[in-house]
Amino acid sequence: MQEEIFGPILPIVVIANMDEAIDFINARPRPLALYAFSLNQVLERTSSGGFCGNDTLMHFTLSSLPFGGIGRSKIPNQPPSIIR
Repeated sequence: MQEEIFGPILPIVVIANMDEAIDFINARPRPLALYAFSLNQVLERTSSGGFCGNDTLMHFTLSSLPFGGIGRSKIPNQPPSIIR
């Protein structure tokens, strides 16, 4: 997994615990979006263009939500979106 995946591919990475998962996320470039089914500590300890907690379709279904990015993917003057 060296590049972004655009397609019907779901990589599965075995992670032992929440701290290891957060370290895995933070060791790579910030994701455009982060979908987490877990405690709020994922939101508090990571950074992404958009965050969706315990949901997967909110960014897609609500066209009024901003969908910017961070770093190279950032749309100017676009704040990150957070869904809980």
